[in-house]
Amino acid sequence: MSRYEVVSPAGDARDARGAAKKTASAAPLAGMNGKRLGLCWTAFTNGDIVLRAFRDHLAGRYPDLEFVELMPGRGLRWGDHPDPSIAELVREERLDAALITAGC
Repeated sequence: MSRYEVVSPAGDARDARGAAKKTASAAPLAGMNGKRLGLCWTAFTNGDIVLRAFRDHLAGRYPDLEFVELMPGRGLRWGDHPDPSIAELVREERLDAALITAGC
């Protein structure tokens, strides 16, 4: 069985010293049942493998969670570097949340 280290997407507060401003994050979802979750893999090695492992784990816990493989921007392929147009794709797909992996 594969094991993955879990880290906070907010990062380590010690790294934020001297940062000009804090960015706001979206409010947490009330639950995962019945939600649409975007899966976006950027160009880094093995990011697709990690992303699919998350998908498989979450699918086991939330059977009615819907997954959408999201391109990293308009006219791009899975694995390309993200583009600002990804925000438009998220709205068009009516996603409740997204997982974005970079790989290792």
